[in-house]
Amino acid sequence: MLTRRPLTHEEAELLQLEVQTTPNILGYTVGELLRLRDVLIADRDGGLAGACVSKDLPLGWTDIAMLYVLPAHRGRGIGGALYREAWRQAWERGRHVFTMSRSPEVIGMMERLDMQPRGSLWRMPIAAHLHMMRHMLSSWRLREAARKGATMQTQARLVFGARRNPGPRGPAGRALGSPDGGRK
Repeated sequence: MLTRRPLTHEEAELLQLEVQTTPNILGYTVGELLRLRDVLIADRDGGLAGACVSKDLPLGWTDIAMLYVLPAHRGRGIGGALYREAWRQAWERGRHVFTMSRSPEVIGMMERLDMQPRGSLWRMPIAAHLHMMRHMLSSWRLREAARKGATMQTQARLVFGARRNPGPRGPAGRALGSPDGGRK
C-alpha cells in the first residue's frame, strides 16, 4: 500500500542507514528526512518497504529526489509503483518533473515517461541547478560524497530526465498561463 505522509522517526533512521549502503544516493540526515512532507511510503508486512521523496523547486519544477526500496522488498514492483505515483501526483498538480539517477531501473522509468534522460548535467533546468547547489552544501552530504566518491566513479554515469508539463489547456489548445489566456 502506498501512502503520502511524513516518515516516522524510526522509518527515518532506518532509511538513512539503508541509503548509506548504496553508492548511488547521497541521502539526507535523519532530521532532514523528518522535515520532508512530500514522501510516498510503501508499507508491506506492517513495515517500511520503500520510500520516494519529492521536492517542489522554484519555477514550477518538482524533483523526484530519492527512491529507495529496502533489499528484502526488491523485485516486487514497489520502486516502479512509488516512482510512477510520485510522478503522477506532481504532474496532476501541473508541475514540471525532474529526476537525477544512475539506476538503470529509474532511467528506464524516465524513458517510459518521456523524460528524455541526458548525461549532460549542464542541460538541467535552472531550478534544479539552484536547488542542487544549496542541497550539496550540507556538511553531511559532503562527507557522504567523499566517503562514497571512489565507488561512485565506478558506477554508471549520472543522468537527469526532465519533462515540462504544458498545464491546463484552453479552447484553442494554448496553455491557460499563456499571454492570451488560451483564448484565440
